[in-house]
Amino acid sequence: MSKTQVVTLRMPKELKRRLDREAKYQGVSLNQLANYLVNIQLTHLEAVSILESRIEKKSIPSLKRKVRRILDKVPERDVPSFDAIS
Repeated sequence: MSKTQVVTLRMPKELKRRLDREAKYQGVSLNQLANYLVNIQLTHLEAVSILESRIEKKSIPSLKRKVRRILDKVPERDVPSFDAIS
């Protein structure tokens, strides 16, 4: 019994051309590159989904308090305004 399944995927010609070009540059088959990219992106989406489901059950003020307690343990230094917690 095979551990793979054939899937037909429709995509714009330009995307296919880019995939072909990158697979050639990487020295791998189009199939290997497509599997890698789908796997990586799906892993990211799953991680975000898990975090979102965990966060939606929490209170934002409570999470901010926990982050502040953690940051209070970090030695003092200037924090750029774009990175400050308000």
